[in-house]
Amino acid sequence: MKVGGLRRVVIPPSQGYQNTSQEPIPPNFFDRQRLFTTIFNPTRIANGEGSTLGTLIFDIELLSLRSP
Repeated sequence: MKVGGLRRVVIPPSQGYQNTSQEPIPPNFFDRQRLFTTIFNPTRIANGEGSTLGTLIFDIELLSLRSP
């Protein structure tokens, strides 16, 4: 990938967050709560959406390269 390139990474629930103590955890409270209320949302789990709640999608941009 070249500098400035973008890639989307999709992580299925079986390989994503299984509990709230797994790392990496977002550093600030707002982002942490947003993550946990999305993945561990009791209402959506009760509605049968539990199998898709843990799917994580990251858009990654390569900002720079270092020479070895």
